[in-house]
Amino acid sequence: MKINSDRSTAIERALDVIEYMTASQTDLPFSQIFADLNIPRQSLVRILNTLCDRGIVGRTEQKGFYRLGMKLLYMGTRLKDKISLRTVAWPFMVELSRLTHKTIELSILDRDQLICIEQIQGDEGVNLYSRVGSVYPYLHAVSVGKIYLAHMNPARRGQILERIGLPKVAGNTITDPQVLERDLETVVEQGYAFEDQELRTGVRRVAAPIYDYMDELAGCISIAAPIFSFKVEVKHRLGKMAVEAARKISKGMGQIPEDQ
Repeated sequence: MKINSDRSTAIERALDVIEYMTASQTDLPFSQIFADLNIPRQSLVRILNTLCDRGIVGRTEQKGFYRLGMKLLYMGTRLKDKISLRTVAWPFMVELSRLTHKTIELSILDRDQLICIEQIQGDEGVNLYSRVGSVYPYLHAVSVGKIYLAHMNPARRGQILERIGLPKVAGNTITDPQVLERDLETVVEQGYAFEDQELRTGVRRVAAPIYDYMDELAGCISIAAPIFSFKVEVKHRLGKMAVEAARKISKGMGQIPEDQ
């Protein structure tokens, strides 16, 4: 039992060293690491030697100074490559489909165009506008696009909207810039976006943002259905369901919750 406890302590201390060095913007002397982490000197020497041997930490040209090694960058890149948004999102899309019986979509932004990369058709027997691979050039006309617009800084948002304009795509498409800005403010407040026959007449949709390990917008999950099965009165409930699914996917993508 003592051996397991010692090993656990050593692992925790090594992780403390890595996290501490990750937060630093400069090379660190042994004396500073020792003073700040309060790890026994001999234990810290062994930990640093082991981490250096494994390439996690590197010694600098200045004697007694350390910096993070390239091994962490390599490991992080490999991990990022293995984490596929589609793979992570799929089980939560299936769960959302089972709970709502509506069409569930997974979308990303690529070169300022929205692309549907995965979809589960709902039970209504109605083919909605989007299919896997569908591209949306008009961000203002769809809830997913509103999520991306709401996350952009005003300058970039203005550039995109100036280039594509605010054309009327369907009967309820927002074509007034001020109305759109107020709608985007609501998106930020609620945490999800709502679209009411703005992309296609007879279709409503809610969308929620998915974040990656860098806390950046990685994509959106949305719930869509014909208006006869998606009443305006249930938009908040469906929006919260989309937000919860997005939260779970974000966790799978490596996002660290704010309360941790």
